[in-house]
Amino acid sequence: MIKLALRTFAATLIIGTVAATYSSTARAQGAAPAAASSTTTAGSSEAAPGEKKFTLVSEQLGDTKFWLPSTIVVEPGDKVTLTLKNEVPGAAVTHGFELPAFKISEVVTRGEKPKVVHFTADKAGIYPYYCQLHPGHVGGQLVVEPAGK
Repeated sequence: MIKLALRTFAATLIIGTVAATYSSTARAQGAAPAAASSTTTAGSSEAAPGEKKFTLVSEQLGDTKFWLPSTIVVEPGDKVTLTLKNEVPGAAVTHGFELPAFKISEVVTRGEKPKVVHFTADKAGIYPYYCQLHPGHVGGQLVVEPAGK
């Protein structure tokens, strides 16, 4: 019963994060039109126009392991920097991060310096990321919004 409650909570948390992505307060900081205010996504940090920086953290709630934030949003042409941290407790110290659409595959070790990856979001679409080492873990998604949106 407790496991079910924890999994339900984790799913609710993830769904809430995805829903927040599509609100006006869930965009990565970047160049905004002059009349619009600038907003950030959880995990994003200050970046120059056309650049997006995010910190993704591997976490565990109950038996469920996942990446937070579970959705990141960028625009076509953005230069994206992901800082990958592993915060999952336990005996296993490695966790994977794979974003196949952009040929990114890393192993992140808890207690070591975070991995940093760079790529250009050169195609609009929704692209999954996940742990290539543990298929049962909950992944996330990179949303590259269509141009002019």
